[in-house]
Amino acid sequence: MAREDFEKHDRLIRLMRELTLFQANPRGLTTAQIADKMEISQRQAQRDIVVLERERGVPFVRQGTRWTLIPGYFLPPVHFTLPEAMAMVVGARLMWRYADRANPFAETAYEKLAAVLPEAMKGPVMEVAEGMTEKPEDGVWTKVFAALTTAWAERRKVRIRYTMQGRTFERVVWPLFIEPTPTAHSCYLIAHDQKRGEPRVYRLDRISGVTVLEDRFDPPLGASLRKLLGHAWGIWSSDRPVEIVLRFTQRVADRVTAANWHESQEVHELPDGRVELRLLIAEPTEIRPWILGWGKECEVVAPRELRESILAELEEAAVVYGKPAVPRSMAG
Repeated sequence: MAREDFEKHDRLIRLMRELTLFQANPRGLTTAQIADKMEISQRQAQRDIVVLERERGVPFVRQGTRWTLIPGYFLPPVHFTLPEAMAMVVGARLMWRYADRANPFAETAYEKLAAVLPEAMKGPVMEVAEGMTEKPEDGVWTKVFAALTTAWAERRKVRIRYTMQGRTFERVVWPLFIEPTPTAHSCYLIAHDQKRGEPRVYRLDRISGVTVLEDRFDPPLGASLRKLLGHAWGIWSSDRPVEIVLRFTQRVADRVTAANWHESQEVHELPDGRVELRLLIAEPTEIRPWILGWGKECEVVAPRELRESILAELEEAAVVYGKPAVPRSMAG
C-alpha cells in the first residue's frame, strides 16, 4: 500500500473509532477528551469533527464545549416489502423535486436506502442522492435543521434567531414538528411560542441561529399536527377557517373530481357539466397561486374578497401581456 493510501486508511479508521466513541457517550465529548482517548492533538480532534460533519454528513450539535450526536442518529435495520420500497422511492423523488438546497442528511439516507433496495429501484434512488449534492449548499440551514431535530427528539426548548421583514429577533420556542411545504419549496418549524403562549410557524431558512437549552417541555395539552394544520392549505393555521367556493369548467371537471385536494372538500357536479368545489381553508392567501394556476378554467365564487383579489391579479397580468384591462363593470 502506498504511503498516501496508508495514511487515508489510517485516517478513516480513526474517524470511525471517533464516531463509535460518540455513540457510546450520548452526553457528548469535548475535543480535549477526544484528543486524550485517540492520542492526538486537540487541534486534530477539532479537524476530525469538521471532516465527519462535511464529508460524512454526521450531524453534530455543540452544547458549550461538548459535541453530541443527534439522539437516534443510528437506527436499527428496517425491512421493506416491495410495495413499501416503492413508496420510499416515490417519496425520494418528491424530495428531490421540491428541495431547494443541499441536504446531507437526505443524501446519506437515500444512499443507505438504495443499498438495500431491489436492483431495479437502486438507480432512481441513487439519482436522488446524487441530485441532492447538486443543490445549493447552505451550512447554516444544515446546522439549524440538525439542532432542531435534536431538540424535537429530546423535547428541549430552543432559542432561535429569526429574521422577518428586515427585523431580526430572538424567541424561546418548543419545537413540535418540522413541516415541508412543496408550494414554497421550504420547510417550516411548527413551535409553541413561550412568550406568546400559542403555536407559531417559522420558516427554516429565516432562522440564522439555534441554541438548544437544557429546559425540557411537555407538548401543550391537546396539541396535534392534524388539529393545528387541519384547515391549512399549506402551513398557515387559523381558528376561523374561511369557506371557499370554486367553479371549474367542463374541460377540467374530470381532473378536479379525480383528486383529493383537501380533507374538507365537497365536490358537486353542476347541470351544465361544470364542477363546484367547496373548501374550508385557514388562510385564503395560501390558495391563490393554485387558483391562478388553473387560469380561465377556474372561477372564484366566494368569498368576495378572494374573488376580487384574483380578478385584480388577472387584470394586472393582462396589462403585462400588452392587453388593456377589462373594466370592472364589464367583468361582473
